[in-house]
Order: sequence, then C-alpha cells, then structure tokens
Amino acid sequence: MLAAALIDAYVDRLFAADDTVDDILAYRESVAAAQPALGLVMTLCAGRAGVGVAIEAVGVPLADYGALPVEDFMVSLYNDHSVQRLRLTLPDGGRLDMQDVLREALAGLDALQTRRGPRRVRPVR
Repeated sequence: MLAAALIDAYVDRLFAADDTVDDILAYRESVAAAQPALGLVMTLCAGRAGVGVAIEAVGVPLADYGALPVEDFMVSLYNDHSVQRLRLTLPDGGRLDMQDVLREALAGLDALQTRRGPRRVRPVR
C-alpha cells in the first residue's frame, strides 16, 4: 500500500510541476485515461468501493516451477502447488497481480515525466 500511496502522491507532484493545468481533478482524470495502471493505483488510493488489495493463493503450473524463487517453490510444495500473491481486487470481481500493476504504474510515471520534461514548480498558495 505504501508503494501505491507514493505513486499516487507523485501524480500530484507532476501536477504541481505543470503550470499549464489548473484543475487537479481534471489532470488526474487525464493521467488515468493515458496510463490505465496509474488510474488503478489512484482509484485504490482514493478508497473507491470495490477496489482493494487482497492476499490470495495463486496456482502455479508444474511447468513454471523452474522459474520460481526457492522460497516460493518450497511454499508451493506444501500448499497444493500454489503461492500467495498480493492481488488488486476490482469492482467486477476481477483480480490483477499487484506487483504487475505497480510496475506498469511506475513505467507510466516515467512516460509522463519524460513526455512533459522538466517544468517549473508553481508556488504553493
């Protein structure tokens, strides 16, 4: 949750650095539309109904055992070929791997920052 909160806060920093936009809510909506993973993180941090974080057992196919870290391999041996993963729960009942969402959100932040380039930070009033 800390990583998600830091990503969410960084979107606000990007807004503060962009002197071409005055409405933070419109800015966040445009970011969410341009970078869906950032939209998911912002929705999670806003506490909107139906979006949350859960620890769930995820099955590991036997063919994928060679790619597992030793710790996950040992856990899966005793948990019916499953490992615990942090999942993002969605309002429609869907589940996404939280690490993948965070990785994509960070890439989205990088893309936003690269596209906008360095900007002057507006004074806080």
